[in-house]
Amino acid sequence: MSAVADKISSSRDWKDLDLQIMTLSPSAICITGDIRMNKVEIGLKFGIFVHPKRPKVPLDRVVKSVQSAGLQHSQKDPDVAVVVGGDGTFGYYGRILSIPLLFVGVRESGVVGSRAKLAEIFYDELAGALQDIEAGRYSVAEKKMLSVRFKKRTVDVLTDVYLERGVYAGCLRYATTVKTSGQSEFTDYAIGNGVIVSTSFGAGGYFSYPERLGLRGSKGFDDSRIGICHIIPTYLVRKGKGAAEVRHTVPANSTIRIGLLRDANARLYGTTAHSNGVPVKVGDTIALSTSKRTARIIKLKK
Repeated sequence: MSAVADKISSSRDWKDLDLQIMTLSPSAICITGDIRMNKVEIGLKFGIFVHPKRPKVPLDRVVKSVQSAGLQHSQKDPDVAVVVGGDGTFGYYGRILSIPLLFVGVRESGVVGSRAKLAEIFYDELAGALQDIEAGRYSVAEKKMLSVRFKKRTVDVLTDVYLERGVYAGCLRYATTVKTSGQSEFTDYAIGNGVIVSTSFGAGGYFSYPERLGLRGSKGFDDSRIGICHIIPTYLVRKGKGAAEVRHTVPANSTIRIGLLRDANARLYGTTAHSNGVPVKVGDTIALSTSKRTARIIKLKK
């Protein structure tokens, strides 16, 4: 097994994996959507990435699937990242890998099994999908990311981040301020379970919970906007231009600041390698804006 794969499989958590995997860089620059470039003769190399502690499919099984399809596997210098798992796994690798990404979901039985809303394909379709990529039957979408600054640390996020309750029975009281260049500033004051800030790519995930509950219609949007969605608010009022909405979008050149109004066991999720979140207290500011980075997402030709 490669050095990167060894580090992933031996890690107790996702802590410190950012530095380990950031060493992977693309061996071909993709502008038009064709990763193959000068690799037509030797073929593409596919890297496999799964959750290090709770993989939905074991790493070695995915590697065998790639090899049995007659394709090359490489964890050291892959041309394409095959990410197998759920939306959380996609979000994690999406923010730390710079090569084109194929997101692969896993079909799970049961009412509350993983839905992998952001997956391009499912695992049972993997062999055919990789053959399509090898043959050049795909495109690459450049998707904008969020830049999240909290406690002197800045992280780029592909899907979403959210302020939510930790071990706490009550509602959070918080304020979300939006400032857009050339437009009026406004602040939403809320009492509820928290708030989600989403990229356009992540809009099919947590941000879409209202329509999954049958509460509202679809709220997809493009890279010119950033999505904000309050999590089951019991009170919501706006100070400034416009009326408060449970879910809405703002221009991509906006700066969003979130802060607690009363101390509670609140945590910021989506910025760390682990799933425990980061504690947030009164006086802390979560600052979000559009990142200069983009992620390269593989889309198969139908």
